[in-house]
Amino acid sequence: MLNMFLRILFLVVPVLSSCSDIYEVPPGKDETWSFVVFSDLQQGYGIFSHLAINIGNLEPAPRAAFCCGDIMSHSANEAEWLNFINCADPIRQKMPLFIARGNHENNDPASELLLHQYGRIVSNRFYYTHSEKNTFFIVLDTFEKGSEGAILADQFGWLERQLDSVSLDPSIVNIFIFMHQPLFPQGKHKGEDLKNADELHQLFLKHKKIRAVFSGHDHMFNKYVRDGIVYITTGGGGGVLYKGYGGDYHHFVKVSFFNNTTRINVKTIDIFDEIIEDFDL
Repeated sequence: MLNMFLRILFLVVPVLSSCSDIYEVPPGKDETWSFVVFSDLQQGYGIFSHLAINIGNLEPAPRAAFCCGDIMSHSANEAEWLNFINCADPIRQKMPLFIARGNHENNDPASELLLHQYGRIVSNRFYYTHSEKNTFFIVLDTFEKGSEGAILADQFGWLERQLDSVSLDPSIVNIFIFMHQPLFPQGKHKGEDLKNADELHQLFLKHKKIRAVFSGHDHMFNKYVRDGIVYITTGGGGGVLYKGYGGDYHHFVKVSFFNNTTRINVKTIDIFDEIIEDFDL
């Protein structure tokens, strides 16, 4: 009986400890800075609040956080926005947070007003850029009204110009792209490619500074490489996971840079602060 009790205690104590304490994921050797990515909360506030605390606890603090959308379950719901803002406070206290619109954020006027207000999106559009150090970030909108499920018309032309400009800028060595719907989904939405996925992929191939393209939509983690372009799905921010496709765990992604400027590392970190995936781009 004593042996059985000790075995149970051995199993339970680490779980309780990981839920009640906050463990820092130590920075990699020679790490100089980082950013984080997450997506698809959909009212999973209990899970997301753990992830947000873990992100806020990273030292040194990341320079930026990116959410690839589907914060909401129901669009234009101010209560959901307030819950998100409350849970995301450990992130927003430490770093700017940039949001790519998901289909659950919707594109009606009321939904867009709240996204501007609570998402702190200062652009009059929902696609925009940001830069940190020698790295350029492009946030795209896959749910633009009239172009849902694609990057078309004015937005596509804008994207081309941004890529052409930064590709010629010697001060920029890395480009990262964020959107909600993946070009080539590998999970539950496999086969539901962006309507102009091939056109976008060919555009990305022209720009050698692109290191990775991040998306959500599929509630899982996946790394998919096509013609050397790394497509990362990080939809484990709190919503119900999609089982049977691999990568079905709640997580955020940390992208790290180093004194060795050619190295970029990607880690997925779960709600217990455990590193699951760990690879270099």
